[in-house]
Amino acid sequence: MAAGAGRRAWAGAAIVLALLAAVAALLPPRGTPGVEVADLGEVRALILHFAGYAALALCAILAQARPRAVLTAVGLMAYATALEVLQGVLSERSFQAQDLVANAAGVIVGVAVGSLIERRTRNPR
Repeated sequence: MAAGAGRRAWAGAAIVLALLAAVAALLPPRGTPGVEVADLGEVRALILHFAGYAALALCAILAQARPRAVLTAVGLMAYATALEVLQGVLSERSFQAQDLVANAAGVIVGVAVGSLIERRTRNPR
């Protein structure tokens, strides 16, 4: 697969993950009429936040021809913060600081791993 096609695939995966994060963040909580998000419990929910944002950050870094780790991390944290704030505005959910911490940890890990992979594939020894 050519580098451009690979980057487009990573970009597509990042877009899908970003959309899934938005849908999951804005679904009504369990017990409300209509579509419900399952009650995962706090620990599982935090693991899901971490894993989801780690995967999103990894894909975002690998989608870039010249990765900008800090800019990517800041952008993804702004996105995560906006979704947390929107939960209280657009749905019956609320801002959760622990979710934001899990998102931040996932972003840091995803950016770090993506940057490492990108450096190793760009400059193989």
